Amino acid sequence: MFRRKNSLHLQDFEEGGAVEAGADMAIASGGKAKSRFMSGAALIAVASVVAKLLGALYRVPLTNILGAEGMGMYQLVFPVFALFMTLSASGIPTALSRLTSEKRALGEPSLKYFAMAMLALTATGLIGGGILAGLADKISVWQGNASTREGYYAIAPAVLLVSLIAGFRGLFQGELDMLPTAVSNIIEQAVKLGAGIGLALLLRPRGVTAAVMGALIGVSASEACALIYLFITYLVKGAKRSPETLRFSRGEAKEMFRAALPIAASAVLLPLSGFFDSVILVNALRWGGEDGAAATAEYGLLSGPVNSLINMPIVLIMSLAVVIVPAISASRVTRDIDGVLLKSKLSIKLAYLIGVPCAAFFMVFAPRTLPLLYPALSQEQLALCVNLLRVTAADIVLISCMQIYSSLLQALDKSGYAALSLLAAIVVKAALSLLLTRYIGIIGGALASLIMAATAFLGVNISFRKICGVHLEKNVGLNLLLGVIMGLAGLGVNGLVKNNVLAVALGVLVCVPIYVWLALLFGLVSRDELGMLPMGKALKKLYGAVRFWEKDDET
Repeated sequence: MFRRKNSLHLQDFEEGGAVEAGADMAIASGGKAKSRFMSGAALIAVASVVAKLLGALYRVPLTNILGAEGMGMYQLVFPVFALFMTLSASGIPTALSRLTSEKRALGEPSLKYFAMAMLALTATGLIGGGILAGLADKISVWQGNASTREGYYAIAPAVLLVSLIAGFRGLFQGELDMLPTAVSNIIEQAVKLGAGIGLALLLRPRGVTAAVMGALIGVSASEACALIYLFITYLVKGAKRSPETLRFSRGEAKEMFRAALPIAASAVLLPLSGFFDSVILVNALRWGGEDGAAATAEYGLLSGPVNSLINMPIVLIMSLAVVIVPAISASRVTRDIDGVLLKSKLSIKLAYLIGVPCAAFFMVFAPRTLPLLYPALSQEQLALCVNLLRVTAADIVLISCMQIYSSLLQALDKSGYAALSLLAAIVVKAALSLLLTRYIGIIGGALASLIMAATAFLGVNISFRKICGVHLEKNVGLNLLLGVIMGLAGLGVNGLVKNNVLAVALGVLVCVPIYVWLALLFGLVSRDELGMLPMGKALKKLYGAVRFWEKDDET
């Protein structure tokens, strides 16, 4: 039973006459909406996997073409671009997604919010791109590598393009239509793979700086292609929509930006942390005795090969976050408390179910995976990458769950809690990065990142529990225990198999079934929750086979 003391600030719901029903009733009554919620998440997840595979195909040859120093230059530019991109495009698309979902749930017109969002995003994108190009000289000097200046000129147009892309995606996600977002993600990565690698190869004879600039031009080209696709999709789908006025009042504009402001404050903090890294880490390494080229190369190893692997499962888990905001916002505005709780719990459980085994796998198989993906790196560089990957592997769980909790808070109109948690974490990270990196090298930067993720995770976790009264400590503890068991099995494979390819392949074939079987055996996800997932019937049959002593009450 959903108790009043654990309420989602129940005054938000009681005005609409919310009924305190059990979770099982919510599953039965809201099956169609929840199925659409998980179908959207699954679609984004599949597209994320495809996009990340393309991204891996991009990063691996790019690292081999540019080398450690070139990747360091590339990764110096990218966090600054991400910061300006977030400053220009954050908050408004998520607010648009939330408002579109809420207005549609109430049967009210919503397209006017898209119109005002696109006007605002065009302005912020133009301003952001112009400032990035104008400050290119100064930023490159602050970072300790003036050669990155041309890279900022190459990528500045992408700030406007990404802003407009975010607006279209916000509209479609608010309508719970995840296909355009999924396809545009794949287009981005495919074009970046072709154009970025091609231009880097073409310009490599002119030097590392020219090759890096070519790769960054490929990024701008990829965003242009994704925007063209989304614009055409909007025109095609627009022909099927009922006519709506695009005129909006001052009050509606205030509603949009009041929703966007706290979301933007939260969203900008992670890119801001990446920007601080790009300024602090290279300079701290130089203060610790490294020369400029070596410092840039070490930063490139952490931010390039290592973070690329860490981000693969994180992006997969973030497919949930994309769907969470509009889906839970619709439940909130229609006073569906049980819908909010069910979607929230399932999202959190899935984040752990994906994150924990991925983190354990990277910790065990780091020495086998990295040489396969980055053969151009020296033995010394590979050894450093292995240590960095093992230190940062826990980031997969911490960052993924932090993002899920942040998205839940945004959907519940409590974005301020997420922003405060992230702000505190970034202050801690900046101080530790400066201190640890100077004295223990780039490993210190990895440790600072881990501590930041843990700090932010604790903040949003505590905030969400206070608001919703959701306690999953037993489930999380079992998840971690199963991750340790899976890791021990992986260590056995690692010790017996000498060939890297066979070790990684056999590791996947052994570790994944063990973790899945144990997760079902211990009931980390219930039978009803499995029914909400894609391929729910097959998963429920598997659940019944593993937990054979339980009776299936379905008729």
